[in-house]
Amino acid sequence: MSAAPQTFILARAKIRRVLAVDDPALREFMSHAEFSPEFDLIKTPQDQFLNVAFRERFDLIITSPRTTVDQDLELLECLQKWRGEGVKVIILAPKTTAEDVIAALRAHAFAVFSIPLDYGSFSTMVETAISVPIWSDGIEVISAKPDWISLRLRCSMVAAERLLQYGHQLKIDIPTEVRETVLLSFRELLLNAMEHGGRFNPTLKVDVGYLRTDNMILYFVRDPGAGFDSTKALADAKSSMEDPLASVAARIKNGLRAGGFGIHLANQMLDSLVYNEYGNEVVLIKNLR
Repeated sequence: MSAAPQTFILARAKIRRVLAVDDPALREFMSHAEFSPEFDLIKTPQDQFLNVAFRERFDLIITSPRTTVDQDLELLECLQKWRGEGVKVIILAPKTTAEDVIAALRAHAFAVFSIPLDYGSFSTMVETAISVPIWSDGIEVISAKPDWISLRLRCSMVAAERLLQYGHQLKIDIPTEVRETVLLSFRELLLNAMEHGGRFNPTLKVDVGYLRTDNMILYFVRDPGAGFDSTKALADAKSSMEDPLASVAARIKNGLRAGGFGIHLANQMLDSLVYNEYGNEVVLIKNLR
Protein backbone atom coordinates (compact mmCIF):
# COMPACT_ATOMS: atom_id res chain seq x y z
CA MET A 1 0.00 0.00 0.00
CA SER A 2 1.57 3.27 -1.08
CA ALA A 3 1.89 6.10 1.35
CA ALA A 4 -0.58 8.91 0.99
CA PRO A 5 0.90 11.97 -0.70
CA GLN A 6 2.00 14.60 1.74
CA THR A 7 0.77 18.15 1.48
CA PHE A 8 3.16 20.91 2.47
CA ILE A 9 1.69 24.23 3.47
CA LEU A 10 4.06 27.15 3.19
CA ALA A 11 3.66 29.54 6.08
CA ARG A 12 2.80 33.00 4.92
CA ALA A 13 5.12 35.68 6.15
CA LYS A 14 3.60 37.76 8.90
CA ILE A 15 2.39 41.12 7.69
CA ARG A 16 3.71 43.89 9.90
CA ARG A 17 1.21 46.31 11.40
CA VAL A 18 1.94 50.03 11.55
CA LEU A 19 -0.20 52.53 13.47
CA ALA A 20 -0.35 56.22 12.53
CA VAL A 21 -2.65 59.20 12.96
CA ASP A 22 -4.61 60.17 9.86
CA ASP A 23 -3.07 63.60 9.40
CA PRO A 24 -2.41 65.84 6.36
CA ALA A 25 1.31 65.92 7.21
CA LEU A 26 1.44 62.18 6.45
CA ARG A 27 -0.73 62.27 3.33
CA GLU A 28 2.06 61.47 0.83
CA PHE A 29 3.36 58.61 2.96
CA MET A 30 -0.12 57.17 3.50
CA SER A 31 -1.08 57.32 -0.16
CA HIS A 32 1.85 55.06 -0.99
CA ALA A 33 1.73 52.93 2.17
CA GLU A 34 -1.79 51.70 1.37
CA PHE A 35 -0.33 49.72 -1.53
CA SER A 36 2.70 48.40 0.36
CA PRO A 37 3.09 44.59 0.46
CA GLU A 38 5.47 44.98 3.41
CA PHE A 39 3.02 46.17 6.05
CA ASP A 40 -0.58 47.05 6.84
CA LEU A 41 -1.11 50.69 7.75
CA ILE A 42 -3.78 51.28 10.39
CA LYS A 43 -4.94 54.91 10.35
CA THR A 44 -6.82 56.40 13.27
CA PRO A 45 -8.27 59.83 14.06
CA GLN A 46 -6.27 61.87 16.54
CA ASP A 47 -8.81 61.37 19.35
CA GLN A 48 -8.70 57.55 19.04
CA PHE A 49 -4.95 57.12 18.66
CA LEU A 50 -4.06 56.44 22.31
CA ASN A 51 -6.86 53.92 22.83
CA VAL A 52 -5.85 51.96 19.74
CA ALA A 53 -2.13 52.11 20.60
CA PHE A 54 -2.74 50.49 24.01
CA ARG A 55 -5.53 48.13 22.96
CA GLU A 56 -3.79 46.43 20.03
CA ARG A 57 -0.29 45.25 19.21
CA PHE A 58 1.73 46.92 16.46
CA ASP A 59 5.16 46.35 14.99
CA LEU A 60 5.64 50.10 14.71
CA ILE A 61 3.82 53.14 16.10
CA ILE A 62 4.17 56.54 14.45
CA THR A 63 3.18 59.38 16.75
CA SER A 64 1.01 62.31 15.80
CA PRO A 65 2.79 65.21 14.04
CA ARG A 66 0.70 67.56 16.19
CA THR A 67 2.03 66.43 19.59
CA THR A 68 5.30 67.57 21.14
CA VAL A 69 8.35 65.39 21.69
CA ASP A 70 7.73 65.51 25.45
CA GLN A 71 4.19 64.17 24.98
CA ASP A 72 5.45 61.44 22.66
CA LEU A 73 8.18 60.39 25.07
CA GLU A 74 5.59 60.08 27.82
CA LEU A 75 3.58 57.82 25.50
CA LEU A 76 6.69 55.77 24.70
CA GLU A 77 7.48 55.30 28.39
CA CYS A 78 3.94 54.07 29.07
CA LEU A 79 4.05 51.69 26.11
CA GLN A 80 7.41 50.29 27.24
CA LYS A 81 5.96 49.59 30.70
CA TRP A 82 2.87 48.03 29.14
CA ARG A 83 4.42 46.08 26.23
CA GLY A 84 8.11 45.79 27.12
CA GLU A 85 11.33 47.38 25.94
CA GLY A 86 10.94 46.13 22.37
CA VAL A 87 8.30 48.74 21.45
CA LYS A 88 9.28 50.60 18.28
CA VAL A 89 8.11 54.20 18.04
CA ILE A 90 8.96 56.83 15.45
CA ILE A 91 8.36 60.28 16.87
CA LEU A 92 6.93 63.04 14.69
CA ALA A 93 6.79 66.58 16.04
CA PRO A 94 6.05 70.10 14.78
CA LYS A 95 9.64 71.00 15.63
CA THR A 96 12.60 69.55 17.53
CA THR A 97 15.46 70.93 19.57
CA ALA A 98 18.84 69.40 20.40
CA GLU A 99 17.47 68.63 23.88
CA ASP A 100 14.53 66.78 22.26
CA VAL A 101 16.91 64.69 20.15
CA ILE A 102 18.97 63.72 23.19
CA ALA A 103 15.86 62.87 25.21
CA ALA A 104 14.58 60.64 22.40
CA LEU A 105 17.95 58.87 22.20
CA ARG A 106 17.89 58.22 25.94
CA ALA A 107 14.31 56.92 25.74
CA HIS A 108 15.17 54.53 22.86
CA ALA A 109 12.79 56.00 20.32
CA PHE A 110 13.47 54.37 16.97
CA ALA A 111 13.78 57.73 15.19
CA VAL A 112 12.68 61.36 15.35
CA PHE A 113 11.39 63.55 12.50
CA SER A 114 10.20 67.14 12.48
CA ILE A 115 7.56 68.53 10.14
CA PRO A 116 7.64 68.96 7.17
CA LEU A 117 8.76 65.40 6.48
CA ASP A 118 11.40 64.37 4.00
CA TYR A 119 9.26 61.65 2.41
CA GLY A 120 12.18 59.53 1.18
CA SER A 121 14.04 59.52 4.49
CA PHE A 122 10.87 58.87 6.46
CA SER A 123 9.72 55.97 4.25
CA THR A 124 13.17 54.39 4.43
CA MET A 125 13.14 54.61 8.23
CA VAL A 126 9.69 53.00 8.40
CA GLU A 127 10.90 50.14 6.20
CA THR A 128 14.00 49.77 8.38
CA ALA A 129 11.90 49.65 11.55
CA ILE A 130 9.53 46.94 10.32
CA SER A 131 12.40 44.86 8.93
CA VAL A 132 13.72 44.25 12.45
CA PRO A 133 11.32 41.77 14.09
CA ILE A 134 13.44 41.28 17.22
CA TRP A 135 14.74 44.68 18.21
CA SER A 136 17.49 45.71 20.56
CA ASP A 137 18.02 49.45 20.54
CA GLY A 138 21.73 49.33 19.75
CA ILE A 139 22.50 52.94 20.77
CA GLU A 140 23.77 53.62 24.29
CA VAL A 141 24.07 57.19 25.53
CA ILE A 142 27.27 57.51 27.54
CA SER A 143 26.85 61.24 28.13
CA ALA A 144 25.00 63.93 26.24
CA LYS A 145 24.31 67.64 26.12
CA PRO A 146 23.68 69.72 22.99
CA ASP A 147 27.34 70.61 22.40
CA TRP A 148 28.95 67.31 23.46
CA ILE A 149 27.50 63.85 22.85
CA SER A 150 29.18 60.48 23.52
CA LEU A 151 27.54 57.25 22.34
CA ARG A 152 28.25 53.53 21.96
CA LEU A 153 26.68 51.71 19.00
CA ARG A 154 26.27 48.11 17.98
CA CYS A 155 28.01 47.34 14.68
CA SER A 156 24.83 47.13 12.62
CA MET A 157 23.40 49.03 9.66
CA VAL A 158 20.17 49.62 11.59
CA ALA A 159 22.01 51.38 14.44
CA ALA A 160 24.04 53.41 11.94
CA GLU A 161 21.06 54.62 9.91
CA ARG A 162 19.10 55.47 13.05
CA LEU A 163 21.99 57.50 14.44
CA LEU A 164 22.39 59.38 11.15
CA GLN A 165 18.72 60.35 11.22
CA TYR A 166 19.19 61.63 14.75
CA GLY A 167 22.18 63.59 13.45
CA HIS A 168 20.05 65.25 10.78
CA GLN A 169 17.56 66.29 13.47
CA LEU A 170 20.26 68.13 15.41
CA LYS A 171 19.93 70.82 12.70
CA ILE A 172 23.42 72.23 13.09
CA ASP A 173 23.25 75.95 12.34
CA ILE A 174 25.69 76.02 9.42
CA PRO A 175 25.04 76.25 5.66
CA THR A 176 23.10 73.25 4.35
CA GLU A 177 25.79 72.22 1.87
CA VAL A 178 28.47 72.19 4.55
CA ARG A 179 26.21 70.30 6.97
CA GLU A 180 25.42 67.64 4.37
CA THR A 181 29.13 67.24 3.57
CA VAL A 182 29.96 66.76 7.24
CA LEU A 183 27.19 64.21 7.77
CA LEU A 184 28.03 62.32 4.57
CA SER A 185 31.67 62.11 5.59
CA PHE A 186 30.74 61.01 9.10
CA ARG A 187 28.42 58.35 7.65
CA GLU A 188 31.21 56.84 5.58
CA LEU A 189 33.66 56.84 8.48
CA LEU A 190 31.06 55.26 10.78
CA LEU A 191 30.21 52.54 8.27
CA ASN A 192 33.91 51.91 7.61
CA ALA A 193 34.40 51.38 11.35
CA MET A 194 31.45 48.99 11.56
CA GLU A 195 32.39 47.12 8.39
CA HIS A 196 36.15 46.77 8.73
CA GLY A 197 36.63 47.12 12.48
CA GLY A 198 33.46 45.36 13.63
CA ARG A 199 32.60 43.17 10.60
CA PHE A 200 28.97 44.26 11.15
CA ASN A 201 28.91 41.94 14.15
CA PRO A 202 26.19 43.39 16.43
CA THR A 203 27.89 41.97 19.52
CA LEU A 204 30.75 44.38 18.89
CA LYS A 205 30.45 48.12 19.45
CA VAL A 206 31.75 51.41 18.08
CA ASP A 207 32.34 54.52 20.20
CA VAL A 208 31.15 57.78 18.66
CA GLY A 209 31.56 61.36 19.83
CA TYR A 210 30.25 64.74 18.67
CA LEU A 211 31.62 68.08 19.87
CA ARG A 212 30.46 71.54 18.84
CA THR A 213 32.16 74.82 19.73
CA ASP A 214 31.90 78.32 18.30
CA ASN A 215 34.87 77.54 16.10
CA MET A 216 34.43 73.94 14.96
CA ILE A 217 32.46 70.73 14.68
CA LEU A 218 34.26 67.51 15.63
CA TYR A 219 33.25 63.87 15.20
CA PHE A 220 35.16 60.99 16.77
CA VAL A 221 34.86 57.28 15.86
CA ARG A 222 36.66 54.36 17.52
CA ASP A 223 36.07 50.80 16.32
CA PRO A 224 36.83 47.45 18.02
CA GLY A 225 39.18 46.25 15.27
CA ALA A 226 42.95 45.96 15.07
CA GLY A 227 43.15 48.94 12.74
CA PHE A 228 44.51 49.48 9.22
CA ASP A 229 46.97 51.54 7.21
CA SER A 230 45.15 54.88 7.00
CA THR A 231 47.66 56.35 4.52
CA LYS A 232 47.05 53.48 2.10
CA ALA A 233 43.28 53.73 2.63
CA LEU A 234 43.29 57.40 1.67
CA ALA A 235 45.32 56.63 -1.44
CA ASP A 236 42.95 53.80 -2.39
CA ALA A 237 39.94 56.05 -1.88
CA LYS A 238 41.48 58.69 -4.13
CA SER A 239 42.12 56.15 -6.92
CA SER A 240 38.56 54.84 -6.52
CA MET A 241 37.24 58.28 -7.42
CA GLU A 242 39.03 58.07 -10.77
CA ASP A 243 37.00 54.98 -11.78
CA PRO A 244 34.02 54.75 -9.39
CA LEU A 245 32.12 52.05 -11.31
CA ALA A 246 35.10 49.70 -11.30
CA SER A 247 35.66 50.44 -7.62
CA VAL A 248 32.05 49.62 -6.69
CA ALA A 249 32.18 46.38 -8.73
CA ALA A 250 35.41 45.34 -7.02
CA ARG A 251 34.00 46.03 -3.55
CA ILE A 252 30.85 44.01 -4.23
CA LYS A 253 32.96 41.15 -5.60
CA ASN A 254 34.96 41.16 -2.36
CA GLY A 255 31.78 41.05 -0.27
CA LEU A 256 31.92 44.70 0.75
CA ARG A 257 29.16 47.28 0.60
CA ALA A 258 29.17 49.75 -2.27
CA GLY A 259 30.85 52.96 -1.20
CA GLY A 260 34.33 53.85 -0.04
CA PHE A 261 34.35 57.38 -1.45
CA GLY A 262 33.41 59.15 1.76
CA ILE A 263 36.90 58.92 3.22
CA HIS A 264 38.26 60.78 0.16
CA LEU A 265 35.43 63.30 0.34
CA ALA A 266 36.14 63.89 4.02
CA ASN A 267 39.84 64.37 3.34
CA GLN A 268 39.13 66.87 0.56
CA MET A 269 36.16 68.83 1.92
CA LEU A 270 36.85 68.95 5.65
CA ASP A 271 39.65 70.72 7.47
CA SER A 272 41.13 67.75 9.31
CA LEU A 273 40.83 63.97 9.12
CA VAL A 274 43.24 62.42 11.62
CA TYR A 275 43.76 58.73 12.41
CA ASN A 276 45.57 57.33 15.42
CA GLU A 277 48.67 55.15 15.10
CA TYR A 278 46.71 51.95 14.50
CA GLY A 279 43.94 53.29 12.29
CA ASN A 280 41.08 52.26 14.57
CA GLU A 281 40.33 55.79 15.84
CA VAL A 282 39.61 58.80 13.67
CA VAL A 283 38.77 62.45 14.31
CA LEU A 284 36.88 64.53 11.73
CA ILE A 285 37.02 68.33 12.11
CA LYS A 286 35.23 71.13 10.28
CA ASN A 287 36.31 74.66 11.16
CA LEU A 288 33.51 77.22 11.28
CA ARG A 289 35.66 80.37 11.20
